[in-house]
Amino acid sequence: MTSYSTPGQGLPLSVRLGWGLGGVGTTIFLFSKSLVLRYMIDYLGVAAATAAFLFAISKFYDAFTDPLMGVISDRTRSRWGRRRPYLLAGSVLCAVTFVLLFSVPVFDSPSVVIFYMGALLILFATAYTLFNVAHLAMPVEMTANHQERSQMFSYRAGAIGLGTILGGFLGPIIIEANGGGREGHAVMSWFLGGLIFITMLTCFWLTRNAPFRHHQATSKYSFTEKLKSAAANRPFMFLLSAKMFVLMTSALNTGTVAFFTSRVLQLSDRWLGFYFLAYGGALLLSQPLWLKVIGMIGKRKVYLITALIYAPVSASWMLADSSENAIFFFVRVLLIGAMTGAILLASQSMLPDVIEYDHRRTGLTREGLFAGVYTTVEKFASAIGVAITGAVLGAMGYIASTGGQTVVQPPSAITGIYLCFALIPAVFIAFSCVFMAMYDLTEEKLDATPSIAE
Repeated sequence: MTSYSTPGQGLPLSVRLGWGLGGVGTTIFLFSKSLVLRYMIDYLGVAAATAAFLFAISKFYDAFTDPLMGVISDRTRSRWGRRRPYLLAGSVLCAVTFVLLFSVPVFDSPSVVIFYMGALLILFATAYTLFNVAHLAMPVEMTANHQERSQMFSYRAGAIGLGTILGGFLGPIIIEANGGGREGHAVMSWFLGGLIFITMLTCFWLTRNAPFRHHQATSKYSFTEKLKSAAANRPFMFLLSAKMFVLMTSALNTGTVAFFTSRVLQLSDRWLGFYFLAYGGALLLSQPLWLKVIGMIGKRKVYLITALIYAPVSASWMLADSSENAIFFFVRVLLIGAMTGAILLASQSMLPDVIEYDHRRTGLTREGLFAGVYTTVEKFASAIGVAITGAVLGAMGYIASTGGQTVVQPPSAITGIYLCFALIPAVFIAFSCVFMAMYDLTEEKLDATPSIAE
């Protein structure tokens, strides 16, 4: 067993950077959802409601497998630790799945297309679970230093910004440069799939010297009993509730941004790339600032302040149209990117705190279980967000097409896009503040909680 890092024995920079780098691959992987949804609707001819239903089914499947994956990683024994074998497996499966999602053969039957894409989305969910659950469980094992954990998650949030730029900016640019359509998407998938594999594999390699704990048989609880015990952790439940609404906001944004830029603003995919470049750049470059601010006023206050700024900025997209000056476009994107950076850093760095709080109260070492439950909420939120998108667009009369032909959408469909991209996310992010206001696990409270394991 390798011991915790202590304040006087900080983690090597290579470990901190390496662990954070895993966020690049997962972000590229997740941001593909917006492209996949449009790819299915506008290039494969799948109806909006059907495409959203397939996404929702895959996410609900994933939600049930995440806690199970967490328990499996908790029980794993290997010379690489409990988590890193799954980083390696996940890096391979994520890259392969990404390529397959955008390299769909031409099928004569629409039913076969639906079945094929449904199966790939299940594989997509499995691949993400393998990597992400193990990845999120690692910081609690690696260090007990609050500031060092926040710093690690600032690297991860920065990596999310970089992944947004690579996936969100380069993806559309590559598609357009290769003629668009199916061929353009296929070329893009090979390029970004390679980046997913390289960044995830690098995360696996650079964390080879990271501290870890071997599995400790501290209880004989059943899986259900462990879930009930985890639910008794009140700060964890408040964090999950807030994250539920944050992640539904993210699912709606990423699921509809391609529709918003092309159908509402009537811009090319190059502008979709500019959107993600500005968004990811603001997220990435704001991290040093938010890390300092968190050190001064705490995670919860940073979350509440920035979320309450995010909401009206998001709602202001309702005023945007094709005649709007580009300056207003970029101001909104930069503000949302910076506020997202703060929300991500504050909320994600709370996760190891609530896990450590559980360890002090129960003596159990079940980081994987908590990470699995955390990502379960992520999947439920994503499923609900995508389902809302599909339901609203379907109900508002959005017309699907094949081959990416230009289709004149009815005014009601444009209104549906406005609602999904601007107004509903603003309401969700504001509502998340209700739960975050009840989160009371400060660093002082955590330090004052005695550990029954000692």
